[in-house]
Amino acid sequence: MAELDKIKLKDSHLVNGYEFPVAYKVKSEGEQSISTEDVAQLLKNKAEEGFFRNILDKNGAIVLRLGNIDPNVISKYVEAIGYGSKLVPFVQNGSTAERTQITNVLTTANEGPGGIEIYQHNEFSRFKTYPSTLFFACTEYTAKGGETPIVHGAETFEDVKQLDGRIIILLEEQFSLKIHWSKERRKAGKVCFDHISEDFEWDKDNNLDVKEHTEPVKLYNNGDKKYGVLFNSIPTFYGDIRDKKNSYGKTTEISYDDNEEPISHEDLDLILQSSLDTEYNHNWVPGDLAIINNYQVSHGRKAMERW
Repeated sequence: MAELDKIKLKDSHLVNGYEFPVAYKVKSEGEQSISTEDVAQLLKNKAEEGFFRNILDKNGAIVLRLGNIDPNVISKYVEAIGYGSKLVPFVQNGSTAERTQITNVLTTANEGPGGIEIYQHNEFSRFKTYPSTLFFACTEYTAKGGETPIVHGAETFEDVKQLDGRIIILLEEQFSLKIHWSKERRKAGKVCFDHISEDFEWDKDNNLDVKEHTEPVKLYNNGDKKYGVLFNSIPTFYGDIRDKKNSYGKTTEISYDDNEEPISHEDLDLILQSSLDTEYNHNWVPGDLAIINNYQVSHGRKAMERW
């Protein structure tokens, strides 16, 4: 019979009194071998008990050292946890990242140049609903570098607050992302209002100007306590601009809102550095499955050299 056995990851630490990230491996009772079906059933049972939801609420992230590198088996594990936790698959509408579909629930990670570091970001979307839970898996590790850094938004919140509380106050006021999409007027307005944003207008060139308002500072309630978290992609957005390596045509300034002054480069440097100072870098072992609460935890990718 299979069961989860808690293990300690190097450099895991406490955030708000909870281990971040928490980790488990699968072990058998006695000397019996464990089949993939046994593991999938164990994960499903634990999910239905609320085990994973509770950990993601309290700890923010969990690493499962499951030891299987077959994408089809990993997909079975992901579905056991996801559906068992009553999660609904998120349908992504477009992405700037280059990815290849492997199974119905697995894609490759960003296939862009490995020498570029991807700084911290939360996953957003072009709709009002953002993904709540992210799964990351490792089937092989054949690179130098390429660790996955994750950051707990509560830890960065407290760090930035200690360094310069003024920035937190400014971020709390408002932050809007402004994007331009050309749409058919007749249908676009209703679709935009219902699913994307209520703040939109048509410009003189007949483009639909959509303003997607996010809350870069959130109050998170994990069931036991409430605390502030940073929920934004400022580090990766600014880092790309600063390094001029991965900018995707982004502007050179980031504003809190349309009528506010741009965030100073000094403030942006502080936010980016804080995210680097508070990150946990996960060194992958083939067969690892990592799960994070997207509303509390951001992620990135260290630069790597492919062997």
